[in-house]
Formats: sequence, C-alpha cells, structure tokens
Amino acid sequence: MSLKRLFFKFILLFLVLAFFSSCAPKRVRIYDGAEKIRGVVVSSALELRGKPYRSGAKGPDAFDCSGLIYYVFKQYRILLPPPAESQGRAGYEVGRANAQPGDIVFFRVEDGFHIGILINGSEFVHASRSRGVAVDSIDADYWRRRLVGYRSVL
Repeated sequence: MSLKRLFFKFILLFLVLAFFSSCAPKRVRIYDGAEKIRGVVVSSALELRGKPYRSGAKGPDAFDCSGLIYYVFKQYRILLPPPAESQGRAGYEVGRANAQPGDIVFFRVEDGFHIGILINGSEFVHASRSRGVAVDSIDADYWRRRLVGYRSVL
C-alpha cells in the first residue's frame, strides 16, 4: 500500500471518528458543591417550620410565600425579589422528572400565584396562610391541580 493511500485512509478514519464522537452523549459530572447548596437551602427552609404567615412578611419572624423564598435564598446570595409571580420566572424551567431539592415549585391559586421550595420528589416547604411555614405534598389533590411547574436557580 502506498504512503499516499495510507495517509488518505488515516484522514478518512480520523474524520469518521471525529464525526461520531461529537454525536455521542457527553458524561456530565455533578459536583458535590451543587448538591451541598441544595441541601443547605432545604435545611434552612425546614428550620423555619412553624413560623407564622403574614402577608408581605419577609422574615425572620413571619413570612408570606414569596417572603420565605426571598429570605431563604438571600442567605446564599441568590436574590429573588417578591412577588411570587416574579420569583416563578427566575432561573430556568425544569420538568418534574428533573426537579431537585432546592428547586422552586410554582402554583396558580385563586388570588394569584403561590411558591415553595422542593424538599424531595413529592414534598415542598412553603408559607401557608392557615399554618404558617409548613410542608405539604405536591401530590395532594389541592396542589396537584394547581401546579404550574418547577424552576431552578441553583
């Protein structure tokens, strides 16, 4: 085989490999830092359970739903100014299958919007008018029917 022909085959093989390797799925590394911040955001929100609800309150003694989000994320230098509708446009949208602890869960309720922080695949912490800062299930009939979506700011 001539050197010219061997060189041509080498170039052709290189181009084929380069093409197919660029189409292959990439492995994405998840860094511990991202998981750690999600955990501390959730822990911070859960520590506020039992604090009373007060319209317009941003903590630390009382909260409304957007005030809770504002207060928790502000501790980690993530500013999400109220109201809930604006917070529900922050970051980027994620589907339920990809939502992670620390993501924002967003609902449409009778008088506007409601927002909380995802704890796990089915529970979220939020400022409830009737119970103050509390944990509820997204799968509860009331919340499931009003779910708008999930947003990630982390």
